[in-house]
Amino acid sequence: MRALWDRRRAILPRLASEDPDAEARGWPTTLAAAVAVLAACGGFALCYQSLAARGELAADFTWALRGVQRLLAGENPYDDPALAPYLPYPFDAPLFYPLPALLAALPFVGLPWELAGALFFAVGSGLLAFGVARRAPYLLPLFISAPYYVAATVAQWSPLVMAAAFLPLLSPLALCKPNVGVVALLRRRTPLGLALLAGTALLSLAVMPSWPIEWMANLRLAGPQYRMPLAVLPGPLLLLAFWLWRERDGRLFLVLCLLPQRLWFYDQLPVWLVVRGWGESLSLVASSWVGYTLWRLLPDGDTRAGTSPETAGPWVVLGIYLPALALLLLRELRRRAQPLGDEGARTVIQHQVARAVPHDRLERSGAVD
Repeated sequence: MRALWDRRRAILPRLASEDPDAEARGWPTTLAAAVAVLAACGGFALCYQSLAARGELAADFTWALRGVQRLLAGENPYDDPALAPYLPYPFDAPLFYPLPALLAALPFVGLPWELAGALFFAVGSGLLAFGVARRAPYLLPLFISAPYYVAATVAQWSPLVMAAAFLPLLSPLALCKPNVGVVALLRRRTPLGLALLAGTALLSLAVMPSWPIEWMANLRLAGPQYRMPLAVLPGPLLLLAFWLWRERDGRLFLVLCLLPQRLWFYDQLPVWLVVRGWGESLSLVASSWVGYTLWRLLPDGDTRAGTSPETAGPWVVLGIYLPALALLLLRELRRRAQPLGDEGARTVIQHQVARAVPHDRLERSGAVD
């Protein structure tokens, strides 16, 4: 029996390598904090400049701020007569965010709209940068990617929610934008993080017990705004990802392909969670800018106002999802082509036999020394 245990232990390093950060060397806390400060300052400057130039209050963060203001005033944030499709942005849609997003916006209430949006984005950028630098520094190029840039221009949630994938204490933030948050939780979850998430969910229900029903009612009005990448041409090519379902990154990528999301680049920041290594990270940054640039060349919008988001879907798939799939497929092909050697092959075979045959039968057959 001891021999069988020793043989099983031989494959533990291989199983441990499925942890996406197992082989990464995180940076020291001091250096990670410095990177976080730089990211926060850069994110603030980029976001504030965009918000001030466009004159659209806090852009996408306006919904959460307005919602929490109505909540504090004793009004229903999901039934806001000042939000309607015929009104200009950012009043052209009902509240699509869960109540925990409104609770997260509380610290920014009372600030000027542009300042609130920029500070919110700066906090998200800093936390994400700290988590990435501590756990997987090779993902830092995402801060020069097209999804991060687009998220900054509209004060989006994706950096803040994605930080939960690296800092379990931030797990409750997954509730703020579930289509991004579920990916962060699938990548890394801890008992403490899940307990905090459950506590936050209960707190939100105590504040407004009916919010899940009213939120879902508003989501039904979203129409085609949220689509699965798999359903947008050339999205069907992403079905090739099913070949990778045995690998952790492959499964995570499949979830990303199947989740309804805003195909306007900023919701695609979590695609970097399936990346490993500086080369893959930089390659995805480059391809994201190719897709974004080609989309902006379309004739249905000007440079300042931006091209219509409804036309961005195919370019998001071409510039982000298909390149990420190519990286995963190449990684898998390299892994399969890598020679195991005699000892490695013997270990794999023994592991497969040990899984398939009960231990007592192995002992009777003499397979266990």
